[in-house]
Amino acid sequence: METFKTKYLKLNHLILVLALSATITTFLNSFYSIYEVQKEQLIKQTIDINKAYAKKLAETSEVFIRSGKQQLAYTAKRLQGHFDDEEFLQQETDRLKFQTNSFNSVVITSEIGVVRTVSPETISLKGVQLSSPSSIEAREKKIPLVSEPFLSQANNLLVVISSPIWDSQKQYKGYLAGTIYLKDDSIIRDILGDHHYYNGSFISVVDKNKNILYHPNPDLIGGPVQRDDDISKILLEKEGGMIMDGSSQAATLAGFATIPSTGWVVVTQSPIDTSLTPLSNIMEKVILRSLPLAIGVFLFIWLFAGAISRPLQQLAKQVKRFDGYIVNSEIDKINSWYSESLELKRAVLSKVKTFQTQIGKLKVDADTDPLTGANNRRAFELRLKELDQQGIVFSVLCVDVDHFKNVNDTYGHGTGDEVLKQLVQVMNRFSRAYDMVARTGGEEFILLLQDSHMQDAMLVAERLRETIAEETFDEVGQITVSIGVASKAEEMISIEELLDSADKALYRAKREGRNRSISAAS
Repeated sequence: METFKTKYLKLNHLILVLALSATITTFLNSFYSIYEVQKEQLIKQTIDINKAYAKKLAETSEVFIRSGKQQLAYTAKRLQGHFDDEEFLQQETDRLKFQTNSFNSVVITSEIGVVRTVSPETISLKGVQLSSPSSIEAREKKIPLVSEPFLSQANNLLVVISSPIWDSQKQYKGYLAGTIYLKDDSIIRDILGDHHYYNGSFISVVDKNKNILYHPNPDLIGGPVQRDDDISKILLEKEGGMIMDGSSQAATLAGFATIPSTGWVVVTQSPIDTSLTPLSNIMEKVILRSLPLAIGVFLFIWLFAGAISRPLQQLAKQVKRFDGYIVNSEIDKINSWYSESLELKRAVLSKVKTFQTQIGKLKVDADTDPLTGANNRRAFELRLKELDQQGIVFSVLCVDVDHFKNVNDTYGHGTGDEVLKQLVQVMNRFSRAYDMVARTGGEEFILLLQDSHMQDAMLVAERLRETIAEETFDEVGQITVSIGVASKAEEMISIEELLDSADKALYRAKREGRNRSISAAS
């Protein structure tokens, strides 16, 4: 046992094992935390994207259904006084069918549901009394309706949009109806089928009875949903996002929105496995970038352990030469092993704290322009994406120093740098706590105004321009700036389009004489 202790339980070995254990645990915990945070962000981002996409599709479908109702109501009004004119009825029916691709077929019925005209005429329904639930409901209620999905007499799964027909004496004469096929080619399939996901994502539509009205797999249309609990929650909440746990299918990240006039729910789903694919690349980069630092920490600990143990080893050699009583009396006063272990623990914690501080500093440096102290383009673009994903209204002021080249040529680049620093100080006075000042080019800056519409942004731009023009800059005196202003409110425009609009407004300000603010909306 003594031999084992002498050979293996040396102080430098114990320090090295303890320090490496603490360091490895810290690194593993950091990697795990990064993995979990990135995973959570990817899941949230995918759900938010699917929520926005489902809402867009629901709004588009709602616009189409309203348009269909308006077309039918307009034509029904035209039929007043012509209900006995078979040729006119057929012309109106054909016009509704072939003028747009809104309906797969169009029919006009009498007050008891007998088909007067039908388009296309290849459908053999003329003279047939319709007995479908939608026909009965249209005759009984005599109001514009969107029916529940049903199987027609021609064995087509369809929905019907109908509008009542009245004569000039307000007598009910029948109804005009447009049908939309759910399994065959139709405008609904065109709207929902035209998307550009290549990661296994797909779109489905479910009615309030939990029946599938649209699905990339035609065999599922008309049947019940498989995830009853998830669909019940979706129908209850009407709009939002969730993780749909698959029983027979893989789990998906879903966004959903309701079509108001029908109660149908559009569900956009992405497989969770493919959505998390970028996470492997992220973790690989984190490990590769952390590896040199980990190796450096290991070398430091090894050298540090040797430096601590070496004086003690030398002391042990010297103690053997002296009287044991004197040596023992001095050693009894110190719990050397515990004390050294405690010091090692403090050293390791100190290095870990230093490591975390360096990471924090690197993050600040990565987001900051080193010359002016303003945010850089990377931080600005990240903030734009964050505001855009949250649907927050914001405006951007693209600020460019007029004739800045003349400043550098006349006074030197050092003076030019001081001008830019002072300019940022002026812009910061116009920036609230949740706004942002960013340097995006040599003498180009952006002031990002959160919760600001175009009118307010233009007022800020004018005050900023006037303030800069009145400011005195050391050696240079006065300078002027040109400003382009763009706002992202309710408009369905991308961030790229917004920045392009602001740039164009800035260039207009330059062309029109500089020292002015131009709105992208003007």
